[in-house]
Amino acid sequence: MDIYARELAAPHSQNTTYVSPYTRGLLGVRVNLDRLVTLLLCVSIGAVCLFILITRFTQMSHSYLRQVTSATASPNQQRFWGAEQSTLWADIKNHVLYAPLGRKRHNREFKLSEAVNVGTLPSRFHSVLLIFYLLSQVAYCSVLDYRANNKAALVAELRGRSGNLAVLNMIPLFVLAGRNNPLIPLLRVSFDTYNLIHRWLGRIVIIESVVHTVAWMINAVGADGLEKMWYDVCHEPFYIWGFVATVTMIFVLIQSPSPIRHAFYETFLHLHQLFALVVVVGIYFHLHMDNLPQLPWFQFIIGIWAFERIMRFARLVYLNVSRRNGLTRVVVKALPGEASRVTFYLPRHAKIAPGSHVYAYLPRISLWMSHPFSVAWAESGSGSLPKSPKTDKFSDSSKAALSRKPSTMSSSTAASSPRDLEKGHGRNIALAADDSQPTCVSLIMAARTGMTRKLYNAALASPNLTLETTGFIEGPYSSHPSSFGSYGTVVLFSGGAGITHHLMHVRDLLAAADAGTIATRRVYLIWSVRTTEHLAWVRGFMDSILHMPNRRDVLVTKLFVSKPRSQREIQSPSTTLQMFPGRCRPDVVLEEVLSDPVGATGVSVCGPGAFADEVRSSVRKRIGNGQVIDFVEEAFTW
Repeated sequence: MDIYARELAAPHSQNTTYVSPYTRGLLGVRVNLDRLVTLLLCVSIGAVCLFILITRFTQMSHSYLRQVTSATASPNQQRFWGAEQSTLWADIKNHVLYAPLGRKRHNREFKLSEAVNVGTLPSRFHSVLLIFYLLSQVAYCSVLDYRANNKAALVAELRGRSGNLAVLNMIPLFVLAGRNNPLIPLLRVSFDTYNLIHRWLGRIVIIESVVHTVAWMINAVGADGLEKMWYDVCHEPFYIWGFVATVTMIFVLIQSPSPIRHAFYETFLHLHQLFALVVVVGIYFHLHMDNLPQLPWFQFIIGIWAFERIMRFARLVYLNVSRRNGLTRVVVKALPGEASRVTFYLPRHAKIAPGSHVYAYLPRISLWMSHPFSVAWAESGSGSLPKSPKTDKFSDSSKAALSRKPSTMSSSTAASSPRDLEKGHGRNIALAADDSQPTCVSLIMAARTGMTRKLYNAALASPNLTLETTGFIEGPYSSHPSSFGSYGTVVLFSGGAGITHHLMHVRDLLAAADAGTIATRRVYLIWSVRTTEHLAWVRGFMDSILHMPNRRDVLVTKLFVSKPRSQREIQSPSTTLQMFPGRCRPDVVLEEVLSDPVGATGVSVCGPGAFADEVRSSVRKRIGNGQVIDFVEEAFTW
């Protein structure tokens, strides 16, 4: 029997001798070709970044020249800048840069139900970039030595190539994941775009890691059998760490689809960060134990991750901790329409640019979790917690109604009608000029689920509907660096809480227009809400805007209420502050605005996906008709 067993084992032993060297190390891996692929990938990414940088520099130079020459020009003298000089550029904007993947749908979410959000479609330009990048990865992995008679060598080459690309792609993956992404201000590409690329890079890295692991398993089974392969996975540290990293990546992929990510966002974020840490540790030890060529790259990745985290922590501490003024204090006010106005009274001065967003930490509500919100308002000079203004207080009957059913809050008790705004009743927020004074930052948080709902309920149960608590903010971050000062006409479309993104833009445009330092002569603020209760969200901020010098000459505000309670609520106090029943129709608004524009026109939108898609479609219809129109969409597709 021993002789018979040895004879049966003889072919397997020969196969083991033949395949085993290709299961570990660089035998069979074409290192020189891997280096060439690495160089080609880096050069192609660098070329795209350089092209975008040159394009952005050209656009910025053009905008600066337009602003400088138009700052003191009359509306009539801005006609040159309002006329299209290049039909080619207009076609590129219309059919590539601003175009959705299909006819109209881009940021409107696909929903299986109210609770299940499948996600959104990338734009046409994003789709082209992603498809080309994905095809390049397939091509790089497919360039193998098929002439080799040694199957194990071919599989080993695939193992090396896929592993090399997986680690290489993790560099931009981690760069784009950081909140302090240096490419946002450098290339002036939105955070939303980088977030999209980050998600797809993550999927590519996971697929390449799985291919790398499967290729090793094929040779390992061919060399020593399935049982020995699993023994190595469970007992050999080099294989243990690599296998742990791959399995963890698969779990990341499973819990990352949009329906799961949006339905359980906080759980997803916790698991995502935990899994990412496990992957980093696993890959590091996997590379370190055999001192593989990719180890320096991964050390660079760890350095990027550590530096970004240190920067975030330092920024958080600096902004919220002061030896003289103590810690950041937070006041949460429950507002009509189920929303909270959350004001952070920082102990230091902070410069908040229009369109910025911050990450809010509210430990009593959501422990260590942070959530991103657009900055609705920022001002300096508040050194102490102010008392709630009378116009923000509700009557006893309103409080009782709130305690029974939040949605029954009367808009009249909130004193937030457009007529009140036009008259300037209520809080008038002064803009402090002293940069040494502490800054207060206000956010509007619509109560949906999770943290925002808990916060609203806590404020609702507090005396005077006001909750004082502790908290911190991290930032500010600019999700889409853009300036509208070079446009003679600026149209700002807002839907619901999207108004928060545009308020400070309006304030700065009015101040700069009064000072004569920008080209803007007309600003249209278009806000679409469901009920008049939502007008109370930004009432104090709008008071300040409506009190600014020359506001009537520059700003036109149009409010659209899709579900008014009665016709009496729909009243237009003046020609510069108008109110309309029903949904906002961007086509009609733009038709009126562009019938007699001043100079070039800049259109921005921030709001629900369906509303943003309507504005995008309306803008694209008018590009190529002889007028210069640029479009900016602020979206947060987390």
